[in-house]
Amino acid sequence: MKMKYIPLLAIALTLGACGGSESTESHTEEAVEAAEEVAVEEESGSEINDMADFKFHTMIANLPSPLETFNLMSGVNVAMEGVNLTPTEDSKNLSTMSAKAYGYGMYITDMGFMAYEHQNQQTLEYYATCRALAGELGAGEVFERTISSNFEENTSNEEKFVKMMDEAFNAIDQYMVDNERFVNATEIFVGSWVETQLIATGIVKDEALSEVNRPIFQGIYEQKVHASNLMNVLSEIETELDDEVVDHVEEIMMFYAGFASVESITSEDLTELENKLMALKAALTS
Repeated sequence: MKMKYIPLLAIALTLGACGGSESTESHTEEAVEAAEEVAVEEESGSEINDMADFKFHTMIANLPSPLETFNLMSGVNVAMEGVNLTPTEDSKNLSTMSAKAYGYGMYITDMGFMAYEHQNQQTLEYYATCRALAGELGAGEVFERTISSNFEENTSNEEKFVKMMDEAFNAIDQYMVDNERFVNATEIFVGSWVETQLIATGIVKDEALSEVNRPIFQGIYEQKVHASNLMNVLSEIETELDDEVVDHVEEIMMFYAGFASVESITSEDLTELENKLMALKAALTS
């Protein structure tokens, strides 16, 4: 598969400087504060059962990662004006641990997309946002270990860079699961899934199906299965989630189910799908 070169040495040097400016004590305090907030939020929550854990890992195994979606874009001339990413300044409005988890999933996806499109300054901005959110989620050490410490050696080409981010995404997900923060792990994944689908939809919503963009259309069509898997997981923990979030996911799942084939997806369908995804995104970050 053809991969495009990404020259990010300048960003690597800047990030290296940023990475050395924060003390271990600062990271420790962030982790303690985040852990205390999680404990308060989860005191009233119900215990996640083994079936939910099984369904979660089944979903992870069957849902496409942002890396896979970016690979689908290789060979497609992306119209950037059709893609609306999450502004980094909006991260300041994420007041709850759930909103931060959803937001982290969205922003790390945006960071990967900006790197993939050679938008160096925006990549740096999304990096800083993801780094801050990881710290607030109590996973700052994982982020530093998987992204900051490996950034410079992975900037020679975009494939290595996005793969590194994919590994970091999985590492923080595993950190949440290992620390019995199953709900936060699911929220991170939901945030990434929503953002990935918005990017894919934004790229092709004004285009007719062609052999060039067919992989992206195919990826959108296949969400009829992935959205169903996602809904199965959320149904196990819906008492821990906002009702509006669950309702939006269910509505989107039913919309995807209406696609009879890749060829049946119209521009009007994609516009409506984008609106539904945006409504879910608003519910996640409110």
